[in-house]
Amino acid sequence: MAEITPFRGLRYDIKKLGGVEPLGGIAPLVAPPYDVISPALQEDLYARHEKNVVRLDFGKKYDADTDADNRYTRSAGYLKQWLADGVLVREGRPCLYFYEVSYKTPSGTPKTMSGFICMLRLEEWSKGVVLPHESTLKGPKADRMELMKATGVSASQIFSLYSDKACTVTGAMKKAIGGRPADEEAADDDGAVHRLWVVEDPAAIETVRRDMMDRPVFIADGHHRYETALAFRDHCRANGGGDGKETYNYVPMFLANMEEDGLTVLPTHRMIKDAGGRSLENILAEAEKFFDVRAFSFTPADEGRVRADFLAAVQGESKRTNAYGFYFGRGSSYYLLTLKDVDPLVETLRCQRSETYCKLDVSILHNLVIERVLGINTEKISQDQPVQFEKDGDRAIGRVASGEFAMCFILNATKVHEVKEVALAREIMPQKSTYFYPKLLTGLVIAPLVD
Repeated sequence: MAEITPFRGLRYDIKKLGGVEPLGGIAPLVAPPYDVISPALQEDLYARHEKNVVRLDFGKKYDADTDADNRYTRSAGYLKQWLADGVLVREGRPCLYFYEVSYKTPSGTPKTMSGFICMLRLEEWSKGVVLPHESTLKGPKADRMELMKATGVSASQIFSLYSDKACTVTGAMKKAIGGRPADEEAADDDGAVHRLWVVEDPAAIETVRRDMMDRPVFIADGHHRYETALAFRDHCRANGGGDGKETYNYVPMFLANMEEDGLTVLPTHRMIKDAGGRSLENILAEAEKFFDVRAFSFTPADEGRVRADFLAAVQGESKRTNAYGFYFGRGSSYYLLTLKDVDPLVETLRCQRSETYCKLDVSILHNLVIERVLGINTEKISQDQPVQFEKDGDRAIGRVASGEFAMCFILNATKVHEVKEVALAREIMPQKSTYFYPKLLTGLVIAPLVD
């Protein structure tokens, strides 16, 4: 099903860069994915090194920008210069790249996630080779499209999953690297250590290529980039024809085995901007039609302890039913909402979708609370942002307590097997249903899209 191929990636030659040590010194040159870079972090990345990859992947905008001089043309100029100076060097032969991240979860549990980077042949969603699970917005796709047109490269990879209970692919890659030191190593700002090995062994590459042919690929993080890659392919075909073997028919992808224990999915909490004239009492009365409601009242003196107990209860109750936390505008109580009866849920929601989809925490919250109780059409979420997202529960509560938002809902994380089941059913989850962690680094290896 999935056609993967090795490629001749571009990597930094740190010997050409002053003040960068051979191992571990690539950290000043790499960056997080563009869609998690705030303006402050962008400034910081610019300051870390004059050749930080942010200049290629997420350059600054200026008021004086023109059609001839803008963030995209500057990215193309940096790329051309860095190639000419030997700062970026292309591999001598096609390779796969084994990628490993050692990190700690927010609760402090140590984990290691591994996978490999390849080029994967682009296929339309309808073919079922590559399966999405979330909807996308137009803005990010337009930005990425302009960048691809200007530079002809991709500095980051789409984060995707596959299922391999026998761990054949991981075994072949680990055998190929044979315990040797990583070719690239860098710690990110969260303390996670990222390592990359170049895999040239033809036997290992062939094992991986053959094994992946029978497996669908599930996009975890990067739906916008995949759709943009499809559009870029079509743009290149329309302007240059070709026989289907051109590099632009492929997209750089990181593939992790969902059957291994290294993946972490974090929840994405919902913050509501406007209560729409609804009172706390009204919202709770409506919610009690579907949920058991338990109050966690606090005073200024014990708020910290009560909040910790509340957040623990939200997570603990998820082991038996769908559970949510709720906090309303500067109140003195947190509320635990637990679904009363999950069995008739599909009928209750009148959901013409799979049972897995209808029983997702995000599906229940959007259907029963955000739409029915609050009267917010979830179709509007991608238009005028009445609902915004926050991955840290404490921060979400704090933003309500400050008056920035009217209320928030604390969720538990979507499970990896739910992502797989919903994608196989060809369904799309509500926006921001998953937050895969840790994020991959941009700039460890850059993939040419046009040869």
